Amino acid sequence: MSTSVHHKRKFFDFFPTPAYLEMPSVGIDISDQAVRFIEIAHTESGRHRFHLKSFGEKKLAEGVITGGFINKPEEIKKVLAEIHKEHGFKFASISLPEEKGYLFKMELPNVEDKYIAENIELRLDENVPVDAAKSVFDFNTIRSVDSHKRDEAVVTVVPNKVIGAYLDLFHSASIVPVSCELVTQAVARTVIPRGETETCLIINVGDTRTGFGIVSNGFLQFTSTVNAGRVSEQTDIEKRLSLLKDEIVKLKLYWQSRNESGNTAIKKVFISGKAATAPGLKQYLADIAGCGVELANVWVNVLDFSEQIPEMSFEESLDYAPAIGLSLLRFYHA
Repeated sequence: MSTSVHHKRKFFDFFPTPAYLEMPSVGIDISDQAVRFIEIAHTESGRHRFHLKSFGEKKLAEGVITGGFINKPEEIKKVLAEIHKEHGFKFASISLPEEKGYLFKMELPNVEDKYIAENIELRLDENVPVDAAKSVFDFNTIRSVDSHKRDEAVVTVVPNKVIGAYLDLFHSASIVPVSCELVTQAVARTVIPRGETETCLIINVGDTRTGFGIVSNGFLQFTSTVNAGRVSEQTDIEKRLSLLKDEIVKLKLYWQSRNESGNTAIKKVFISGKAATAPGLKQYLADIAGCGVELANVWVNVLDFSEQIPEMSFEESLDYAPAIGLSLLRFYHA
């Protein structure tokens, strides 16, 4: 189906004032294991050309965050305060845990644009198990150029209490969140080359969990998460490879069932996260997916290597995919 994508960022922008627009853009990602940040700024050579100003990682003790649930907020506040003191960040785009949010696609009725948000809000209860009055939602419209097809919206929903908890962490460290989004949304912005039109599967392998996302028509349209990340023992490897295989098969079947024409079949797979470099993993995933699998170039939408080479290894950079996508968020929706 031919489409054009219209982004509608309304509820997830917390501080959209001109004061920070020309400042460097900061993305801060909080995972179960670490807080990672990236700071970029525009270069003089073009609108979509950037310069890496700083980056870093602060490890978190085991149990501080589990599955996106904040067990020890004071520990995270301490880490964020250290980052603020060391780097002077005043504003940042921040990540929210995939497990705490919902992303779904829905058909839109034939209404004027000004009524779309209201219509989506009225139908949230039909699609997610949260109270619309106690949640925040964001959406992107996908306009069909086929008169026989309805326009669609990709909707993200996060409970107020989740956003409130994460906002509190940052405000306590004197860092103002300007926007937030789910981890896989940020990863998609990082690893999918700007202008890519093929339907792609992204796989972000973390320390304890692996996030999946299907990107079609240039926008993330489906996500899922499984408890399969880095491993140290052979028995764990076999178990988690099996989980990855099952999830990929399930995603392929789901996507095929939603796209009967076959024109949007998954054509590429991009994998990120340091564990993605494990020997044999890329070929294993390629055999399951039935298409090409690439280790993500997380700088593809950020840097020109002829102008700047990041001071980190390729393997290390794969763990920064969420933070990089967050740092790009402001520029993509400016």
